[in-house]
Amino acid sequence: MNKIARKAVSVSLIAACVFVLASCGQKKENSQISEKSPFEDKAAYAVGASVGSYLRKIEDQQKEFVAPFNNKLVIKGFTDAIKGKSKLKDKDVEQTLRTLDEKIKTAMTEKAKAAAKKNLEAGKKFLEENKSKDGVKTTASGLQYKVITEGSGDSPKDGDTVTVTYKGTTIDGKVFDEQKQNVDFPLQNMIPGWIEGIKLMKPGAEYELYIPSELGYGEAGAGEAIAPNSVLIFNVKLVGVKAQKSDKSADGDKKDAK
Repeated sequence: MNKIARKAVSVSLIAACVFVLASCGQKKENSQISEKSPFEDKAAYAVGASVGSYLRKIEDQQKEFVAPFNNKLVIKGFTDAIKGKSKLKDKDVEQTLRTLDEKIKTAMTEKAKAAAKKNLEAGKKFLEENKSKDGVKTTASGLQYKVITEGSGDSPKDGDTVTVTYKGTTIDGKVFDEQKQNVDFPLQNMIPGWIEGIKLMKPGAEYELYIPSELGYGEAGAGEAIAPNSVLIFNVKLVGVKAQKSDKSADGDKKDAK
């Protein structure tokens, strides 16, 4: 059984227990809960809250990608199973959950492909219009940049560490990352668009970089923050450059350490 099937089965059983125990002919107890409640009460509430949150996520996915749940049948499944009178065999339950998992994954994949295609087209349109704007330059790779303030000194090289502040947005203005305080990055650890753009800068410079998706996070995107095929806009200030130590310098440091 796959992970979602195992989780769904175990959660259903827990939820069924909670549901049935709550409806049994037991002495009515206080159902109020707060941070000051006894641990046993908070633990019982936490189990219910955890189950409810998980089932709500499953229900939201079902509603978005397949069809809304019939909540009456959800409850009936709970009660039938806990009484040992399930209308479906365990094998049927597992297969149905596996099929549900596959349907949701397929629908999510199709939605992601459609969004990626839309982002790709929107990004191409943005870059085509942006390249003719005042002050915007385009490199051979397709990176676009605009000089806000020029700096002075030596530009970063491969192996250097750069000190920067920056703000990253998507083409619709959504801020996905921002660093107002100085932060150090090894140059080679950055996305290709950053590496190329920062190599054009000198300490003290401020540039606006317009990074095509292929020089950014490409078709993979970066979690929920950056969708696949997104063009990224970065306002970057190069505060300083820490040059990579040469092998000769490193040998000297080792001798001094001795």
